Amino acid sequence: MKKIVHIVPTFELGGVQAGILYSIQELSAIYDFKILVVYGKKTNLINDLPIEIQKSFIWTEANSLTKGWIKSYGILKKLQPAIIISSLWKSVLVSVLYKITHKKTTLLGFYHSTKHAHFVDGFFLKLMSYFQDRALADSTVTKEYIRKKYSINNTSVIFYHFDFNQSSSKEIKPASEVIKFAYFGRVTISKGVKRAIDFCKLCKLNGIDFIFHIYGNGDLPLFKKQIADLGLERDIFINDTLPLDKVIPTMRGYDYLLQLSDYEGMALSVVEALNCGLVPIVTPVGEIVHYSRDGKNAIWLDEDFDKNLPMLVEKFKKVINEPGLYQQLSFSGTQTFLETKKYVHAMKEVCDSFST
Repeated sequence: MKKIVHIVPTFELGGVQAGILYSIQELSAIYDFKILVVYGKKTNLINDLPIEIQKSFIWTEANSLTKGWIKSYGILKKLQPAIIISSLWKSVLVSVLYKITHKKTTLLGFYHSTKHAHFVDGFFLKLMSYFQDRALADSTVTKEYIRKKYSINNTSVIFYHFDFNQSSSKEIKPASEVIKFAYFGRVTISKGVKRAIDFCKLCKLNGIDFIFHIYGNGDLPLFKKQIADLGLERDIFINDTLPLDKVIPTMRGYDYLLQLSDYEGMALSVVEALNCGLVPIVTPVGEIVHYSRDGKNAIWLDEDFDKNLPMLVEKFKKVINEPGLYQQLSFSGTQTFLETKKYVHAMKEVCDSFST
């Protein structure tokens, strides 16, 4: 079996890690597939995987990035992989060093965002572009971004689409019922959490009865203060990050995904929501603009985002006041990805194209 190692810096739940967890069982049945975690302690995210699949994860348990790089290089020397997949900038240095010293190894640089977070992030991703044999991108917008930013032209798109059990559309919700919003992901400004809370305040002022459950970790004190300042303690609740196997079942208990990000790549949680029959209330950023349509399978917040929050409330009121419109949006959402190539199939095509 072809030996493949996917290197990630840490294994706290995010889009990159979720993609690995959703695909590892299938990929491990095809290849000798390992996940090398550069630093940090073993997390409980893999506890629900079969024991044999858990053995696919290698944890250096280094307490610093530098030690993690050193340990990771030593592990790679022992494993002698045919292919290395490198995700996120903190994995780049060890991946590139191994590629330099083991030229026959194929290096696939995996890009997951349409914006680099800071100079160091951009520097290392540019460095990877010089040594990789091919680039992978989580969406067409990420592919276009790295083409412009790093002059990368040999890119394969690996859409974050998995074998979710398809849901039927949601039933028409009586106007008198409490509307249930949810958000799953990093709790940060760039993910639009502040904007989502401001939207909820406008909903309350318009007499809309709702609850909003936020699942994730991040800048929690900042947003708890905002919730308190706006008097929304009985309406908005922040919960811990869910284990991956609990995300889809939990998501199905809500009506809308509320995700008003500044920027995105594929936006896995929006993909999950559409498959679950939720109607996403989103900003048309990243790949979202390609797989969703305002008024067809989603409700868009138009640019300028903060200025147009009142307009979004008016759009939303139309949906909740017009019988059948919510169900139409929900049904269209469940049909969105029926013909899309799955992550595992796309990854297999790329890996099999290299003979090493």
